[in-house]
Amino acid sequence: MQIQSIFKKDISRPINGVVKADQLDESVVWQELDEYVVTRELDHHFRGFMSAYLVAMDTPNDPVIASRMAVWISGFFGSGKSHFLKILSYLLGNKSAVHPDTAARKKAVDFFSDKIKDPMLLADIKRTEQFSADVILFNIDSRADASDNRGAILSVFWRLFNEHLGFSPESLPLAEIERYLSKKGQYEAFKEKFRQIYGLAWEDERDAYTLLQDEIVEALSIVLDTTPEAAQDWFEKNEDDFSQTVERFAKQVKAYLDTQPSHHRVIFLVDEIGQFIGSDTHLMLNLQTIVEDLGRICGGRAWVVVTSQEDIDAVLGDIKSAKANDFSKIQGRFNTRLSLSSANTDEVIQARLLEKHDNAASELAHLFDQKGDILKSQLGFTHDTATLNLFSTPQDFINNYPFIPYHF
Repeated sequence: MQIQSIFKKDISRPINGVVKADQLDESVVWQELDEYVVTRELDHHFRGFMSAYLVAMDTPNDPVIASRMAVWISGFFGSGKSHFLKILSYLLGNKSAVHPDTAARKKAVDFFSDKIKDPMLLADIKRTEQFSADVILFNIDSRADASDNRGAILSVFWRLFNEHLGFSPESLPLAEIERYLSKKGQYEAFKEKFRQIYGLAWEDERDAYTLLQDEIVEALSIVLDTTPEAAQDWFEKNEDDFSQTVERFAKQVKAYLDTQPSHHRVIFLVDEIGQFIGSDTHLMLNLQTIVEDLGRICGGRAWVVVTSQEDIDAVLGDIKSAKANDFSKIQGRFNTRLSLSSANTDEVIQARLLEKHDNAASELAHLFDQKGDILKSQLGFTHDTATLNLFSTPQDFINNYPFIPYHF
């Protein structure tokens, strides 16, 4: 019996050591869902999140519950918080995964039928299929612009929201023009007219909009049925008068939600927010205001889920005590707090990497019956050394082989 032949899954397959928020290749999505291990700890956290999310769905007119639309997920490197956040994005967005080899399609929620043992929790997870959502997942450090300074977090939220809706992610004023055209039902006509005038697709060229002002104005004047002078004046005034405020952003999210069914949600999932904020009081205040205004203006229909290496109290503790009271509101908004640890690393490795074929498991159980006492003797340590975990049962031997429990 060769070691490489005893495992259910190919041990030579590529496995991402670090989960990245923006890595959405079909093969990656399938593997992340297929090999996700719901440990005892994660089972508890799924319960906590689903309880908060579903009660908000069931009582949409309760202002207290509607205000609890923010979730803080904490855990140090290796705890699996980024993977947990990404799995939530797949579930809440009703994402389907495609097998890279067979092209078989499977919904994210269907991967959990054999991962969740409690039928009540599984039913709660499956209920998320009933609710539609726009899921916007990103690592904030990779999408932030250093030039935004104090408004960096708001700028990232706004630009990613625009990008998700198909508007310019680079220029907020330009995205406002696109949003207006879309509202008037002229956005597609504008893009086609721009392509006729300039010869290239609007989405490919809009990043250089400052160099294409003449073509843009010409296309605007035609689709809006106005003079070139009026279109020029509107274009320039929009650029000069644009104000980047949290309230305006929240109202835009609310305006979009008003066009969707009542159960629809916009969910921002932000990885590594705590590391990005650090001890910067301005960034923390920026986050607090975003969460507060989204909760107040959108009535609980816009959610914010963030991850951090430290829990929210520890992050606030890094800020000077004189400023601590300034952030009392954010603690109330992040009513749901999930703290992940690395305590179940062995459980994940055993399920994801070391699961054996039935024939191999039987053979290993027989081997332990024959050699178990010898293994305990050879792997035991003298009385003056640390006590380390050894094999205790045949099943323990099967789960860990070819490793020893203390290796983990």
